Amino acid sequence: MYLTYDEFKDLKLSDTSEENFKEAISKAEIQIDMVTNYFYADGLHDLQNDLSSPKKYLNMRAKAFKKALGIIICYAIETGVSSSNDAISGNVKSISIGRTHLDTAGTASITYGKSAVPNEAIALLIRWGFMYKGVDCR
Repeated sequence: MYLTYDEFKDLKLSDTSEENFKEAISKAEIQIDMVTNYFYADGLHDLQNDLSSPKKYLNMRAKAFKKALGIIICYAIETGVSSSNDAISGNVKSISIGRTHLDTAGTASITYGKSAVPNEAIALLIRWGFMYKGVDCR
């Protein structure tokens, strides 16, 4: 598990219950793994090591990953969209997150591709290099 409920609460993104968090976390982890090409799931990178790294970039990257996951969880809880199928089905006609309300014919304009990952999380992941698909030349 990438994110505990206590860590989620510390992000101050939502005051959702632990029960709702537990229902959303596993599907949210699938979504973040899909869009980041399994960055922390593949065994080549260690989230806990990055969080405790003295290298500021690694530490900040790991925190951004957790925050993006928190955003995905909030999105899933508040909209009911927690899988790619939910995102492309078009069943969601309007969405309210906090004070923001969107009327839409689907979620295509507010999620990345055919995923259930909101654009806010994608922007954060892009900023820290999680969406890079090229070859590392180190």
